[in-house]
Order: sequence, then C-alpha cells, then structure tokens
Amino acid sequence: MDFFTNFATGLNNFFQYVGDNYLYILKLLGQHIQLSFFAVIVAIFIGVPLGLLISRYDKASKPIMSVINVIQAVPSMAALGFMIPLFGIGATPAIIMVMLYALLPIVKNTATGLKNISPSAMEVAKGIGMTNVQILFKIQFPLAMPVIMAGVRISAVSAVGLMTLAAYIGAGGLGSLIFAGVQLVNTNMILGGAIPSCLLALSMDFVFSQIEKIVTPVSLRSGAKLPVNMAQVRRYNTNRKLFFRVSAAVLAVLLGLSIFSAIPKNQDSVVVTSKNFPEQILLGHMAGDLLEEYTDLEVDLRLGLGGTDICHTAMKSGEVDVQIEYAATLYGIILKQPMIGVSEEHVYETAKTMYSDLYQLEVLETWGFSNTYGIAVEKSVADSLGLKTLSDLAKVSDTMKLGATFEFMGREDGLKGVLPAYDMSFEEVIPLDSGMKYLAVEEDSCDAIVVFTTDGQIENYDLVILEDDRNFFLPFKAVPVIRQEVLEQYPEVGVALSTLIGELSNDIMQGLNYRVEVMQETHSDVAEDFLRTNGYIS
Repeated sequence: MDFFTNFATGLNNFFQYVGDNYLYILKLLGQHIQLSFFAVIVAIFIGVPLGLLISRYDKASKPIMSVINVIQAVPSMAALGFMIPLFGIGATPAIIMVMLYALLPIVKNTATGLKNISPSAMEVAKGIGMTNVQILFKIQFPLAMPVIMAGVRISAVSAVGLMTLAAYIGAGGLGSLIFAGVQLVNTNMILGGAIPSCLLALSMDFVFSQIEKIVTPVSLRSGAKLPVNMAQVRRYNTNRKLFFRVSAAVLAVLLGLSIFSAIPKNQDSVVVTSKNFPEQILLGHMAGDLLEEYTDLEVDLRLGLGGTDICHTAMKSGEVDVQIEYAATLYGIILKQPMIGVSEEHVYETAKTMYSDLYQLEVLETWGFSNTYGIAVEKSVADSLGLKTLSDLAKVSDTMKLGATFEFMGREDGLKGVLPAYDMSFEEVIPLDSGMKYLAVEEDSCDAIVVFTTDGQIENYDLVILEDDRNFFLPFKAVPVIRQEVLEQYPEVGVALSTLIGELSNDIMQGLNYRVEVMQETHSDVAEDFLRTNGYIS
C-alpha cells in the first residue's frame, strides 16, 4: 500500500512540476529537436556519399570504415571535449560530435544496400541504355532505400540520446534538465528531461519510417501486394517528387534561420557563464541580475557548462564574457602554480596579474565567501569515533571508504596532496559525481565524502566537516572574471559586478545553496529574491 501511495504522490509532484515549468521544457525540447535534426541531416549528406564510395571502390572501404569505427570507440564525452578547442562551445561542437557518431549505421547500410542489388537488374538497366547517373538514382538508390533508411532510423534515435550531452557545453537541449536534476538529486527535473527525450526519439523513428515509405518503391515495401499496378507507381513517383520538393524547402528555411541567427545583432550584449554545479549556476544568475539592473546591455546566460577547463576555454576564445570563479582555482588549476605553502593574498594577486597578462582577463575583488574543500562524515560517526579533525580521520582512514569527485581525485591540492599531507590511506576511494556524493554517504556506500564548505546539503544530511588542522586546503574565494575587451568597452559591467564585493559570507552562501539543493527552489528565483530583499536590485 505504501508503494502505491508513494508512487501516486511522486506522480502528482511530477505533473505539478511539469505544469509549473512547461514553457521551459518546451523551449529545451525545441532546442533538442533542432540540434538532433541538423546532426542527422549532416550525417546523411556525408554518410550516404561515403557508403556509395565504399560500394564502388573496395580499396576505400578499409580506411574509411577504420576511421569511422575508431570514432565510435572514443567515449562520447571525450569526443565532446576534443571538439571544444577546435569549435568552442555551443551548438556547433555538439552537432559535429553527434553527427560523427551517427555516421556508422548510415555508411554501413548504404554500402550494404548498394552492394546487394541484383547484378541482373544492373545488366537490364545498362541494356536499355541508361547512363550511370540514371542507374544510380533510378535503380540503385530506390532498390537500396529500405536498407539505407534502416541505418538512418538507427542514427536518428541514437542522435536524440547523444544530444543530451549538448548541455555540457552550453548548447541547450533537454540534457540541461537532466544534468541539473542529477546535481540537485531532483527526480522531477530528471524525468522532465528524460521523458520528452524518450518521446522525441520515438517520434523521430516514426517520422523517418514514414519517409522510408515515401521513398521506397511500392514493390519493395513491407507487405506489398504483387503485381504492382501503374496507379500505385504513378502515386509513388508523385509522392516522391513532392517529398523532395518539400524537404528542399524546409532545409532552405532552416538554413536561412540558422544563418540569420548567426548574424551578430546590433544590440550590445554580454554573455555570462558558469560551471555545472548548483552554487556556480546560482552565482551566474546573480551576475546576470546585477548586469540587467546596472547596465543597458542584453544579458545572455549560458550557465551550467562543464568543468573549469571548459569555462576557461570559452572565456579565452571570447565566446563568453563574464564568469564567477574562485581565485585558488585560477591560481592552481589554470595557471598551475604551487598550491602548498602559499598565502591567500599571494594566490589572489598572482592570479589577477597573470590572468591579465596571459589571457587578457580581469579578476575583480572577491565577493566574500570561500568555497573550499572539506571532508565530512555523519555526525553519529564523528561522535562514535571521536573525529574532530582530519588528523583524527587519518588514524582510522584505512577502515573507511572515501567518496570524492573526479576533479578532486586528479588535483594536487585535492586527493593527491591531502593523502600524504595527513598520512591518510583509505580502504577505497570511490569516484562520484558531485550530485551523488550525499546519497552515497546516506546509503552507507561511503563513510566520508569530499564536500565544498558552502554546500547546502551538509546540514540536511546531518554531516560534520572535519577541521583542516594542518591548513592544507586553500580558501577558494569567489571572484568575478571579465574579459578586458568587454570591461574597456563597457566599464559599467565592472561596476555592476562590484556591487557584491565582500557582501557574501559562507553562512549566507550555504543558506542560498540550501534553498536550491534542499528546498528545490530554482536558481533564478533564489538569486533574484536575495538580491532584491537585500536592496542590491530594485
């Protein structure tokens, strides 16, 4: 009975969430359709000629298929990462990545369909005087169409799923909801992105199945009755011509809209970005609200990108203009300066000077709070084992499992440094996404987890952050970073972002994060409410 009650409650909450956010979900769905459609279309225009080439020249088959197979073997997230230095962030790298993964079924099915055409059919076509081009378009492609379209349908369905990764580099789409839901452990958000994505994949398969019927000769259609009469043939020819004309018109319109949207607008604008965890997205909304309040610029929010390197690449390339970062991240991760035995002042001044000289990026003064690393355990565990400091934890670490984010595990000022600094040796270190770490400790998968000291979930899960008694972790002070070109052209941007200098304490930030992470309020609402309530915006 409890199961059905909980299920009904969960279903009701989900429908309420959809009702409150349907316009946003529809906007993301529209982006997802556009991105997936373009990726599949580009894959068709590249894959079909490659399949034709393979079917004609056996020597071309091995190198082409080897390259395509290698592409398939590369993890999709890694492929997306490779695209960023070449094409920046946004829709372009996402479309290229998905297009590359969509090639294999199209190329392989095209080659297979064309190779398996009956030699007698080809001889008859040549015997009646048809040219090679006529044979290709009137005999080979029509006969191979069922096999080719099977590959296209596979590619279309897989493209919808892969395109959820587009949100990782700021291209939008339903992945934005899924990633945010995972970070916030919000089932409604995850379902709000996953269910439309699933329905879209089924819809794409249905649409291409109808296209398959239109372009496949009547005699080759599933369940076709033979012999075929001339009326059916004429209807097929008419429908096929109409389809190609409509398709050409639709492609022309979409191409025109894409070109138009790519033309720089006259209105001055500033692009704000953030990394992909809740606090960063919240800070991005704060920055956007301040810019809207104190400037006349159009504010373009591209929040929730991947990690530090992706955001930095976007800043360097000029694709984004403003980000709220952490001084120690700039100093240690981007500039690769030694993180051990340095002062907070040295970190800030070095980051400010080197960022200006190397990247033409201006680092403003801190907004006040410091979101540094910490290791936390449940209060009951701390009490039973007498754990108050990391030195205490080190004594029992060999019997405990530590949950840590992927980034922390690879950082010198993270796992690589803290283990020798405290002579720790955990039984196991479990890599976790930042949104999953609290569930891991709640379900006893981990005995201790790496946290940020301003996380909103700390109080909710009754955790205790152990004292860093050897002062290993540097303070990660939040600082606005602005492209110098933008600051010189629009000095009011710096004025707007300076409004919060020194205004945010750790307690304030943890409270705001609590509202987002635990109370499930939206980032934009929490940011606007805080700024408005405290008189930073009117």
